[in-house]
Amino acid sequence: MAKKSVKSKQPVVNKGFSKKEAVSFGFELAKENLFFFIVLFSIILGIAAFMGALRLSAAHAPFVTFVIWLVQTAIDLVIGIGLIHITLKFVDMKKTVYKDLFYYKPIVNYFLASILTGLIVIGGLFLLIVPGIIFGIRLKYACYLIIDKNFKPMEAIKVSWKMTKGNTWNLFFFGILLGLINILGFLCLIVGLFITVPLTMLATTFVYRRLLLQSKAA
Repeated sequence: MAKKSVKSKQPVVNKGFSKKEAVSFGFELAKENLFFFIVLFSIILGIAAFMGALRLSAAHAPFVTFVIWLVQTAIDLVIGIGLIHITLKFVDMKKTVYKDLFYYKPIVNYFLASILTGLIVIGGLFLLIVPGIIFGIRLKYACYLIIDKNFKPMEAIKVSWKMTKGNTWNLFFFGILLGLINILGFLCLIVGLFITVPLTMLATTFVYRRLLLQSKAA
């Protein structure tokens, strides 16, 4: 079970968001719950290793390989949902346990939203690349809204577009900053990723909460 942060504070409603504040929030929360995240990522790596072994054992059986691929796709979706679910609970200072990783309730809407946003971004990339980047930034939180608010895919896309309005450049540079932080974690004998990856997840969720609160207050 994860312990709650006593230092971190709930996001407050201000205009835009501070990259420094988000990273600091993510670092403090990741540091205070480091053991939880080490075990969590060990579980994910163990699942990946097991599925990889299954694929190798069925390398000469196309149908079995296809079935394993379908199962792994479903598992990857569940893990993706679970990680967002966990970071939402952390940012909201709620009790978090390892079984939260297997939160599958919104899997259909999550999958549909992922497909829709992916198609929108790909379509934008064909329009001189820049629109695709903008779409990717503005629609980033559609899946968060599905998990957090149980929105339908189109509703989540519309709200994500609305809540990120006026923050495109800030979100763009925030993404670059988080990427550099993870590169630094990788260079620290890879072990640094155990702190930089949860930092990135928590900081991203912090920004989601901040922008959502602002869009409601607007």
